[in-house]
Amino acid sequence: MKVSLKWLQKYFDTQLPSAEKIADAYTFHAFEIEEIEGDMMDVKVLPNRAADCLSHRGLATELSAILNLPLTSDPLREALQGLTLYNKVKPCNAIKVEIEDPKKCARYMGALVKGVKVGPSPEWLREALLAVGQRSINNIVDATNYVMLNIGQPLHAFDAQKLTQKDGAYAIGVRSAREGEKITTLSGEEYTLTSNIQLITDAHADAPIALAGIKGGNAAELTEATTDIVVESANFDGTVTRRGAQTIKLFTDASLRFQNRPSPELAAYGMRDVLALIADIAGGEVIGVVDEYPARPEPSREVSVTLAKINGVLGSNFTKEEVEDVFKRLALPYMIVNDVFTVTSPFERTDLDIAEALVEEVGRIIGYDQIPATELPFDPAQGNPDQARYR
Repeated sequence: MKVSLKWLQKYFDTQLPSAEKIADAYTFHAFEIEEIEGDMMDVKVLPNRAADCLSHRGLATELSAILNLPLTSDPLREALQGLTLYNKVKPCNAIKVEIEDPKKCARYMGALVKGVKVGPSPEWLREALLAVGQRSINNIVDATNYVMLNIGQPLHAFDAQKLTQKDGAYAIGVRSAREGEKITTLSGEEYTLTSNIQLITDAHADAPIALAGIKGGNAAELTEATTDIVVESANFDGTVTRRGAQTIKLFTDASLRFQNRPSPELAAYGMRDVLALIADIAGGEVIGVVDEYPARPEPSREVSVTLAKINGVLGSNFTKEEVEDVFKRLALPYMIVNDVFTVTSPFERTDLDIAEALVEEVGRIIGYDQIPATELPFDPAQGNPDQARYR
């Protein structure tokens, strides 16, 4: 992922070290660095961490733990007061959502915003996107891209006036494409679809308006004449998204994130942040937010590991205090009873599901270079262990 160091700095009050030192920190504790060019760093995020670290927020939290620098704020730990306010004050009867298969779409949030002014983005937003190789399109599209790059939640916006209204309401559908069905994307390419691809549709007209989790269609494209929009923040199945993208050979920033299975909980934070940004740079009034959430995940997982297991697996001699420090730096809620650590995984850390995952967190944050080297035991009957591995 291309990361702007200036963008990362927004997460810290303390001045970050040089790009080279940041690169070393990531390399020795988390991820390889593929390129450094000025303010931009290309970080190779591994699949097991792609659910939360394909974002500036995720990489900032990693850097915070590695360098032991506190974050100024964390958007995923802030309360979702904005969405609660929208739904309490203005129940959203203006949008209906129909999900064909909850296994393929765990959550779909839609917001109707009226009276926006589509136009150029402010300079700070254009510069932020340019720093990571993204071109500016307009303030609404740029807002969706910025939030995706910031916290990892893909988003999309449709021109509401190009959708069908019945009884004062729009209807968004999420369904599988029919064999031979066609769609033209925002970039002008026409695709003939198969049933393994998910679509977003104008449900009243049963007409495709986007390739779910991949790319928008041109049927509800925003223009400078757009004044009312429907904003989408959803969670699509990773396997379905990956296979769909492979089928039509269309890989996007959105499909990359969905195929790595971010938590459905992230959708609400994405909606909150994008609505706030749109209001700031494009105006408009949020009429309401609808949230169809048929496949809620299990509550936050608790994973336990003993101090003895941590040291046994790593070959280390870490103290209880050192392990506690790691969990604090990673902002992982934990309890400790008789040298047993029980960690409650934050929703975005979908990788923390077994004891060995916690062992790995301790090893990499303290640093594998802090673990004393040990020689393999030598058994004369087995011969030289270095030779044995090639037999």
